[in-house]
Amino acid sequence: MGYKHKHDIKDFMWSMFWMTHEVQKADIDQLEDDIKTLIKMTTQKTAGQRKDKMKDISWDNLERIQMNIICGATVLYLTGCLDELRKIVGQRE
Repeated sequence: MGYKHKHDIKDFMWSMFWMTHEVQKADIDQLEDDIKTLIKMTTQKTAGQRKDKMKDISWDNLERIQMNIICGATVLYLTGCLDELRKIVGQRE
């Protein structure tokens, strides 16, 4: 995938996010899954390219996973969930 095409996809995802962010709810389960996937990707011994390692995750998914985490964290911020979390863990606002 070319450089421009990758950035066009990111721009499209981000614009769709901003158009719908007011009606979105924080999806903590999805954010957690994406973070676990990122951890697995970065700690696996291969780049997900070996056919004999079916459980490994291809690094071709890295940008999508990163954007999912960025959008998920942004929704937590925009919906006020981070403020609630701060209260739970006892940090000052």
